[in-house]
Amino acid sequence: MHEKWLVVADRVGARIMAVRDGGKTLEPRETFDNPRGRLKDGAIDADRPGRAFDSGGEGRHAMSRAESPHERIAADFAREIGARLDKARGAGEMAELVLVAEPRFLGQLREALDTRTAACVVASVAKDLAHVEASALGAHLGEALAPAHPR
Repeated sequence: MHEKWLVVADRVGARIMAVRDGGKTLEPRETFDNPRGRLKDGAIDADRPGRAFDSGGEGRHAMSRAESPHERIAADFAREIGARLDKARGAGEMAELVLVAEPRFLGQLREALDTRTAACVVASVAKDLAHVEASALGAHLGEALAPAHPR
């Protein structure tokens, strides 16, 4: 099956739709919900960071994390979506892919795809359209949903 899928996502949720009629019709396929994406940092990691002594003095300070709790949750969610897309590509459910997400999450989503699924990406749109109704997405995505030219 040579089907094009559209993924519209943010750290809170994602929608996968099949692109039909040259991008004029979007058929819902799946939705993902990530309620943890709505939590504040304090609710995600309730315990405080560890403390460390300065190497040359008496001072103490909080140890910092390499990524914020929100970034970690968003990356985990991107991997969940990526795993589903990898599986769909492997099963022949999808051959082309359009990714739409706000810039930071779009990067996390692209990183979550395996090499062969990443090669199926025909367009990426760095916009937060997660709350736009499916019927209005075409107006925002025109060219990205248009049929690809023969290779």
